[in-house]
Amino acid sequence: MSVIEKWVPVVCPGCGAPARARVQHIIAWGSIPGTPVPHRVSVLCEHRCAVSRDAAVTAVHECPECNGRVA
Repeated sequence: MSVIEKWVPVVCPGCGAPARARVQHIIAWGSIPGTPVPHRVSVLCEHRCAVSRDAAVTAVHECPECNGRVA
């Protein structure tokens, strides 16, 4: 398994302040071509808001690596 990590600017879903989101594009060796690529998303806010996984996914609309929908 390999992970490509990218940081993108977003708006914090908790307080509306500028924040950064970490998007991890996970590549599983031996996976079937055409299957969805799993992603992990977390938001780092300057006010240290506790942002859930679901809220982080809504803040990031697409993966900067594959331009696919983050799910």
